Amino acid sequence: MQLVFSRFGYIICITSIVGASIFLIEFALYSELQVLFFAALGSIFFTVLGEFFIPLFKDWKPNFKENFFPDVSLFVVNYILLQSQLLQIFIASIAISFSGGGFNLWPSDSNIVFQLVLALVISEFGLYWFHRGCHEIPFLWRFHKIHHNPERLYWFNATRFHYLDVTLLQVSAALPLLLLGAEGKIIALVTIFSTVHGYWQHINAEQDQGLLNYFFSGPELHRWHHNLNPDIANHNYGNNLIVWDHIFKTFYWPKDNKEQLKNIGVQGDTSNNVISMTFDPFRR
Repeated sequence: MQLVFSRFGYIICITSIVGASIFLIEFALYSELQVLFFAALGSIFFTVLGEFFIPLFKDWKPNFKENFFPDVSLFVVNYILLQSQLLQIFIASIAISFSGGGFNLWPSDSNIVFQLVLALVISEFGLYWFHRGCHEIPFLWRFHKIHHNPERLYWFNATRFHYLDVTLLQVSAALPLLLLGAEGKIIALVTIFSTVHGYWQHINAEQDQGLLNYFFSGPELHRWHHNLNPDIANHNYGNNLIVWDHIFKTFYWPKDNKEQLKNIGVQGDTSNNVISMTFDPFRR
């Protein structure tokens, strides 16, 4: 089981869930929001299963006080109380208005799988540069380090973001697609892919994805991005794909040194309740 899950679990999960999502959205069997919900549950099932049976580090097992409670609290604030997704739409709409309404350049008549792959590559460009900016621009780092300050990784770390950080991150992904004229269903599929992939990206389970690491920003790469040493952490900025890290020379994948891999977090930052995580970035 360990061999199958570590080598093939991700590709089985992503192809089956995203494939089913394409089918359900193409034939309008469920709303895009419902499909996103089903896809998230499917990915959570896979990742929780992996963390239970083949954990990478047993002492990364999350607990209620340090992990579940602050992470769930941020999720509720970001997506339920403050409705980050609505602010994302508002910001993107303003940007498109200033650009003159966008352009009708998207290949809407092409195969939907091709459109999704193209959308992932294009949206990743915006994600890459915003994410990199969050590490290189001190003001943005104030907000983004909330995502990096846990000292253990597990699947729900994927949702641990400051409200402004996650909102602008998603806008940076959707805006180039909207400007090019991509349909709503393509934006929805990119969001579904990001959600399914995000839980895997932070999984605390043995992974041996081999050549996939040269295409996807998976857990073997992303753990190095969470390293306590900034010289190591300032690599692997890709959200879903790793293509732009190759192009801009920020790809990092040492094949060993497990003890160094375990050394994650942020130096001198222990913010771990929803009030401090929400308001502290505005104070310093």
